[in-house]
Amino acid sequence: MAGASGRPSAHQTRFTHLENIALNHGIKILLASGSEDLLPRAIQEMNSIFPDSELVVVSEFPPPTGRWIPYHVGRGFSDNFAFCKSKLRGEKVQLAAIILEPRVPFWRMRLMGLLIAPWRLLVFNENLDHFMLRPSGLPTMFRHFLWRSKNFVRWQLSPSGHLYHAFWMLAHPSELRHPLLRWSALFAGSIVKLQKHFLSPARVIEKNESLSPGISVVIPSRNGRDLLARLLPGLVEQLGPGEIIVVDNGSDDHTAEWLQAEYPQVIVETSDAPLSFARAVNRGIHRALYSHVCLLNNDMVLELAFFHSLQQAFDRVPELFCATAQIFLPAGQRREETGKAIMPDKPPKGFPVECDLPVPGEDLSYVLYGSGGCSLFSTTKLRALGSVGEMFEPAYVEDLDLGVRAWQRGWSTVFVAAARVLHLHRATTSRYFSDEELHRVLEVNYLRFLARSVASPQVFARLWRNAIHRLAADGWTNDSALKALSGAWRAPRWVEAPTGVTTDFLALTNGNVAVFSGRQLAGATRVLIASPYLPFPLSHGGAVRIYNLMRRAAAGFSLILVAFVDEFQVVPAELLDICAEVVLVRRLGSHARPATTRPDTVEEFDSPAYRAAIRQTIRKWEPQIAQLEFTQMAQYAADCAPAKTLLVEHDITYDLFAQMLSRADDWEVSHQHRRWVRFETRAWAQVDAVITMSEQDRQVVHGAPAFCLPNGVDVERFHPSEVPCQPNRILFIGSFAHLPNVLAMEFFLREVWPRLTSVHPVLHIIAGLRHQYFLERYRDRATLNLAQDGIELQDFVSDVRPAYEQAAVVIAPLLASAGTNIKIMEAMAMGKAIVTTDGGIHGLDLLSGHDVLVANTGEEQAAAIEKLLSDPSFRKRIGQQARQTAIAKYDWDSIATEQRGLYRRFAGS
Repeated sequence: MAGASGRPSAHQTRFTHLENIALNHGIKILLASGSEDLLPRAIQEMNSIFPDSELVVVSEFPPPTGRWIPYHVGRGFSDNFAFCKSKLRGEKVQLAAIILEPRVPFWRMRLMGLLIAPWRLLVFNENLDHFMLRPSGLPTMFRHFLWRSKNFVRWQLSPSGHLYHAFWMLAHPSELRHPLLRWSALFAGSIVKLQKHFLSPARVIEKNESLSPGISVVIPSRNGRDLLARLLPGLVEQLGPGEIIVVDNGSDDHTAEWLQAEYPQVIVETSDAPLSFARAVNRGIHRALYSHVCLLNNDMVLELAFFHSLQQAFDRVPELFCATAQIFLPAGQRREETGKAIMPDKPPKGFPVECDLPVPGEDLSYVLYGSGGCSLFSTTKLRALGSVGEMFEPAYVEDLDLGVRAWQRGWSTVFVAAARVLHLHRATTSRYFSDEELHRVLEVNYLRFLARSVASPQVFARLWRNAIHRLAADGWTNDSALKALSGAWRAPRWVEAPTGVTTDFLALTNGNVAVFSGRQLAGATRVLIASPYLPFPLSHGGAVRIYNLMRRAAAGFSLILVAFVDEFQVVPAELLDICAEVVLVRRLGSHARPATTRPDTVEEFDSPAYRAAIRQTIRKWEPQIAQLEFTQMAQYAADCAPAKTLLVEHDITYDLFAQMLSRADDWEVSHQHRRWVRFETRAWAQVDAVITMSEQDRQVVHGAPAFCLPNGVDVERFHPSEVPCQPNRILFIGSFAHLPNVLAMEFFLREVWPRLTSVHPVLHIIAGLRHQYFLERYRDRATLNLAQDGIELQDFVSDVRPAYEQAAVVIAPLLASAGTNIKIMEAMAMGKAIVTTDGGIHGLDLLSGHDVLVANTGEEQAAAIEKLLSDPSFRKRIGQQARQTAIAKYDWDSIATEQRGLYRRFAGS
C-alpha cells in the first residue's frame, strides 16, 4: 500500500511505467464503489495512471468526467454485470479499479471489477493508496490488512466504538437502565404484534338514531370564562340549527352561573372535578341531539362560514366521518398546527405525526385525523366508535386515535380550507401542566394509541419500533422521553379489538396526496382520468392530446383527474374549469428502482399513494369510466373497479423498443423490450378496452376490444400566419424527456447538420422542461453537442406558435417512434413544410412529396432541407397541402365526437 499521502510508491510508479509500455492502449474502468465525495479524487488518480487511455466510470450517478456506465442499485448482480459487459463489448480492458472504503457496501460492484479484469485489478482505499490484485502485490495487501486491523481496533476503543461503549456500560451499571428499557419496550412490542395477529375486528355499527339535522357544539372548558366570552358571540351568530353544550370541567371561575345569565340557550354539563379532555367531551357527545357534533376548544376564534364550510364537506364526500378546519396561530408564532395532519412514510426526527402546509387552492384533502378542537363529526359514526378514547389522560392523541379507528372502518376525514380558526395555543393546558409533563403525556399516549388502535401487525411493528428507537435516543438527554419509555412494557395491556383492517389510508394521508375542488358536475356520466402528469401546461404531445380531449368532453361529462406531479403546485385554472376535482399525487422518483420483472418506467410510476388516491376517488365519485393514460398506468386498472377501464396507448411501447433494437443491438433496450412485451400484452387483457392512436397500432392489440382515436390538432388555434418566416431557420420541437427525441437530435447533428453549412442554417430546438436533466440522464445512450454556432436551444415554451411562424422548415428526424407525432400535426396545421423520417410519421396516413418530405438518411434529409430552403414556392405548396390534410383528418373536434360516443357506449354497458 502506498504511503499516507495517497500517491504511488516508487515500486508502484515503476510498475505503472512498465505496464504502460507492455500493454496496448485500451480503456481503463473505475467502479465507483466508494463515497460520492471520494469519486472526483479517484477519477483524477485514474487519469494520472494511464493518461492516454479512455476512462470509463461505472457508478450510480453520472460522473463529472469520463464515459458513464450506469449501475442500478435496485437490480441484481447478474443484470448489472450483463449490462456492463454489453457496454464494454469489443473493447480491451487495460485496467479495472475498485474502492475499498469502510461502511460503503458496494460489494457487488467490487465483484464486477474482479470478474472484468481479475489480473489487472487495482484496489484503492479511502486515502487512494492502492495495490494490484496479483501475487507481486501480496506484501502490500498484507500491510493493508494490518493497517485496516489497527484502524478497527483504534475505532473500537474510541468513544464512538461498540467495544468502548460496552466497557463503559459495565463501568457505569446505573446506565444499563436505558438499554434495558429499550429492550423491554421492543419485547413488549413483539408481544403486541403477536396479539394483533389473532384479534378479529370488533363490530362497528351505526345505529339508526332519530337525530335532527344540525350541529351539536361541544366545548370543554376549565376556568375558561374569559375564553368563552370571546368565542360564543360569533359562534351563536353563525351556528344555525343546533345546540351548544359547554362541559364545565371543574371550574371555579363561576362559568356555569355566567353562562346561565348571559347565554341561557347554552346547555351546561357540569363536573365538580376536572376530567380529561376525552371524558369531558364524551359527556357532551352523549347528550347531543343533532346529526353532527362539533368538538370545539374554548381557545378557538372562528372566522365566518366556519360551520357552513364544514357541513358542505359532508354533502360532497360520501361516508365522511370528520371534516376538520384550517388552523392559524396568532401573529408571530410559528404555525405548528394547520389542520392538515399527516404521517410521512419516512418519520421525522421528532414526533411522527406532523401538520403540513396546504397548497393554495387545496380543499377536501384527506388527512389522518381531525383536530379535537375544531372538527365536525358524524354523530352516529362517532358514537358507533365508542366516542373519544378515555384512556388518553389528561389529553393529546385522542383525536389521532379517533381518526385512525374511523379510517380503518372505511370512514374518511378531510381538511376544509374555508373553515378557518385562530387557535390561542394551549391557553388552558399550560395553566396546569409544565412543558415537560405535556411532552411526556404526548409520548405515552402515542404508545397507547399504537397498541390500542393500529390494526395491522406489520404497520404496528414498524411504527412501534420507530417510536421506541426515537424515545431511546432522546432519553439520554430528555427525562420525559425516558419516562415514557419506562412505561412501554405495559403495551400488551392496552391492546383492543380493531375497528377495521384497511391500511390504504396511511398512503392517502402521508403528505403525498392533495385534493383541489373544481367546477360543478357537468353530466350524469363521470369519467376518471388517471394520468402520469398534469396535462396542462401543454409541454409535450401527450399533454396536448389529454387536455384537448378533456376540454371537449367536459361539456357533457363530469371529469375527475388524478395526476402525478414532482412537487405540489397550484392547479392551473384551465384544469379546474373542466374538472369536478383534481387530485395531485407527489411522485417520489428514485434511481434505485426495485428489482422486478416489470419495465423500469412501470416501476417509476408504481406508488402506494397513487393507488390509495385512485381507490378513494373511485369510492367518492363512483365513476362509470376510468381512463388510464399511457401504458404504465395500466398497473392501476384493478384499483378502478367497478368502473369500466379504457387504456389509452399513446404508443405501443414494446413496438417503440423493437424499433430502437432493430437499429442497434443494445442490452438495455433488449432487456426493457422483453419486459414491455410481457407487461403490455397482459395489460390489454386486464382492461375493458384499448384506445390507440392509429389503425396500424389498433391491429396489434389483442385480448381486449381496441378502438382508434387518432391524435389531432386545434386547427383554429394553429393556422398559417401572415408573418414572414426567416428563410434559413429550421425548427425541432420535442421534449428531451422522451429518449427517441434525444436520439433523433443526436442523429441530425451527426449526419445532417454538417451537410447544411452552405445554406448557413439556424437550428431552433425546443427541448421541453428540464431538458438538461434528461440529457444527463441519457448520457450513456446519446451525447449531443448543442454548443455549436447556429443552434438556439430553449426549454419549455408555453406557446409554440411564434416558433412555427419564424421557421422555414420543421424537422422530425425520429429514428424510432410509436403512436403518432402531434408536433407533425401542429406543423401541418400551421402550413409548414416538414422534413421527417418514416418513424416521424409512424401511424399517420401521409404522402411523401405531398404532405411532408420523408428522408431517412442523413444525405437525403440534408438534400430535402436544402431544396425547401432554396425554393420558396415549393416550400409554400408543401405547407398548403399539409394544412388541408390536417383539417380533413386531424381536427380535435371530430376526434372528440368519436370519444364521446365511446364514453356513452361503455357507460351504458
